[in-house]
Amino acid sequence: MLILAGGRSRRMGQDKIWLPLGADADAVPLIERVVARVRPLADEFLFSANAPEPFAALVSSLRDQGVPAQVVPDRYPGAGPLAGLHAGLSAARCDLLLAVAGDMPFINPALVAHLAALMPGFDVVIPELPHPRTGEPVKEPLHALYRQSCLEAVAARLAAGERQMVGFLPDVRVRIVAPDEIRDFDPDFRSFFNVNTPEDWDAAEQMLAGVLSGEN
Repeated sequence: MLILAGGRSRRMGQDKIWLPLGADADAVPLIERVVARVRPLADEFLFSANAPEPFAALVSSLRDQGVPAQVVPDRYPGAGPLAGLHAGLSAARCDLLLAVAGDMPFINPALVAHLAALMPGFDVVIPELPHPRTGEPVKEPLHALYRQSCLEAVAARLAAGERQMVGFLPDVRVRIVAPDEIRDFDPDFRSFFNVNTPEDWDAAEQMLAGVLSGEN
């Protein structure tokens, strides 16, 4: 399990992953909600970030639970999430790596399990979502599964100056998961909801309140 948590949170105005999400009594940092959602699926946790200190308590807590965990810094500074994927694949003990953004609090474990079931014969299983304005399908590389076999292709693209997260996909075997297939597990595509702005944060609070009250 790779959680990409090195973004600068420019639109939020502060480091969002450590902000408490939820009602006062149940509020926990956003990153901890992401961890809790995928904890049953993970054999290890890798956090892609270049400042390990804020993660010390979380890493220690996971290790106390018997779950290997560490922060993996980029080997290609400034190269964005693709460098984070490279760092995660380089450090992973497992062949299969689920890479998700650290600001996705509604990841659907059933959908993730379905993606994993599609992996035989492929190096990458990646969802496509309807673009919010055009409706055209767009790949979502920050909620996708990658094999260790991707590492060489990712490294080659980074060495060539590539920064696009999906730039290496032509070099590996890819299974695209279409929107209609995703809807069977997540009709509203809530798994892919990113908390990027204060408005997104308010929406996440409302969605979480609905989940806790049994409305969803």
